[in-house]
Amino acid sequence: MRRRWSDSLTENFSYKVVALFISLILWLTILGRRDFVLSKNVEVDLITAPGTHVVAQTTDHIKVKVSGPRAALKKFMESSLSQNINLDISQKGEGVVYVDIPLNKIEVPLGVKILGVRPNQIQVEVVKIKESVPADGTSEEQKGQ
Repeated sequence: MRRRWSDSLTENFSYKVVALFISLILWLTILGRRDFVLSKNVEVDLITAPGTHVVAQTTDHIKVKVSGPRAALKKFMESSLSQNINLDISQKGEGVVYVDIPLNKIEVPLGVKILGVRPNQIQVEVVKIKESVPADGTSEEQKGQ
């Protein structure tokens, strides 16, 4: 006896439909769990000691590479809070200073992982602010005498 295709297709049809729905749900779940990778430029603001300022630095922004679910990455890309990183270099003194970028200063939403930061170190030149001299050539101390 030879069976027809239509007979084998309609036999246990309800089980086949249930199996199809279960496989679709599993496929969408696994597909939805895939982590995406994005990069974002973040500004670096340096806080110096009173009486000093930065005259040169290798870069004023860093590139942060993150991974995570699509919804969390969208939240990270749209957030304006994580646009700047404030680094305190007031304890480093004057001269050429190397500043490491700490990963804990970069705020990311729950579920987002930081894969890397480029560059991970910035070279900065810090100098003392010189006392301004008026146009007549006398300083404030000389005027008081």
